Amino acid sequence: MKKLLFAAAFAAIGLVGVNAQTGFEGTVHVGIPVGDTADVSSFNVGVDLAYLWPVATNFSLGAKVGYDHFIGKDYDYRVGNQVLTVEGEDYGFIPLAATAKYEFGGSNIFVGADLGYAFATTDGMEGGLFYQPKVGYSASTWDLYVGYKGISAGPEDNDYIDYKFNAVSVGFAYKF
Repeated sequence: MKKLLFAAAFAAIGLVGVNAQTGFEGTVHVGIPVGDTADVSSFNVGVDLAYLWPVATNFSLGAKVGYDHFIGKDYDYRVGNQVLTVEGEDYGFIPLAATAKYEFGGSNIFVGADLGYAFATTDGMEGGLFYQPKVGYSASTWDLYVGYKGISAGPEDNDYIDYKFNAVSVGFAYKF
């Protein structure tokens, strides 16, 4: 089922690219994990591709797909007089989301939000809810933003455990 949804998303984005060559944004972002995520991850990096349609003055809606990677943090455990270091696990996600953006007239400042599902790429993990509110500056060919990213995920075949992957991030989007 995941593969079918994933293939449909890429096909839809591909069809949009055939019909229009404006409205695309390619984004790179870096983030600092916060909350419980900071205990297991040291850094967050990712890329996104979005397409936005203007639906009203200063307001756009669209779709986005990307890749988010949380870099694992090593752990030190003391056992008697010995210190053991355990290598932390990296976690990867492919978010597929709706995106919205409102630009305040004449100021180049915008607020935006992404909401969707993040498919886990890490073995043994199941994806979950993805959300990202953000605020930024919009120029004619690029955007710069600060956002808060949240992903709910958990181990496969376990409905009782829910991990939260959260990060405060800075992103740079180039508008095609």
